[in-house]
This record gives sequence, structure tokens and C-alpha cells, in this order.
Amino acid sequence: MGMLWEIVQTGLMYGQKRKSDSIDDRVQYLEAQLAATQSTLRNLVVKLEEILERDINGDGKIG
Repeated sequence: MGMLWEIVQTGLMYGQKRKSDSIDDRVQYLEAQLAATQSTLRNLVVKLEEILERDINGDGKIG
């Protein structure tokens, strides 16, 4: 539980820092997070297609 609590506290402190950043900094951060999330989702779909041997995203190929 101790490590989980440290992660939560770190996230809360980082959230407070983000609130003090400028709008431009916050937008840049959000854009980077969006790109990382999209990349993760693409990789997840590829792996799921390989495991399930099915075309999940409708692009006509597996993986």
C-alpha cells in the first residue's frame, strides 16, 4: 500500500504544478499525452489482432 500511496501523492503534487503552468505549457503537455495515448492504443490493437487472429480495426489486415 505504501508504494501505491507514493504514486498517488506524486500524481497530486504534479497536478498542482500543472495548474500553475501557462496555458501554452498545459496545451503542449495535453497534446503530448494525447499522442502517447493514441500510440499506446494503436499498439494495443495490433497486439490484440495478433493474439485473437482477427481484424479488429477494420483495416483489412491482422497486426
